[in-house]
Amino acid sequence: MRAAALTLAAAFAGVLAPVPANACGVCDEDKVAATYDHAVVRRAASQGRVMVFCEVRGPLDSRRLKTVAGRVKGLDATSLRTSAAPATLSFALDPTRQSAQAAVSALQALAPPGTQLTIVRMQGGATAPR
Repeated sequence: MRAAALTLAAAFAGVLAPVPANACGVCDEDKVAATYDHAVVRRAASQGRVMVFCEVRGPLDSRRLKTVAGRVKGLDATSLRTSAAPATLSFALDPTRQSAQAAVSALQALAPPGTQLTIVRMQGGATAPR
């Protein structure tokens, strides 16, 4: 009787135990989470800036992107975050200087040839494109 109870308890423990989930990088939430920095998001919100989260296709040269980010009008270069897996980047943008799509296009033009940036989410500030 005691052995049966232990077996039953062990079976339920396996069913009720939490199972760790791994991010697959396919959904937008995983892409945002890969470069999400709460301190940067809070600072951007307090300054009326928009957080822009992008998917990267093609070569991702984080060092080069961080170097050239300061050349993009309205982009806070200190806010740029990158992730290799999934290949994503994020940055804070002053939406009064230019639209998110214009900033992404400018950053893409400065990225390595073949790099394609696509906005997956924008958060905060005035997110309407100009």
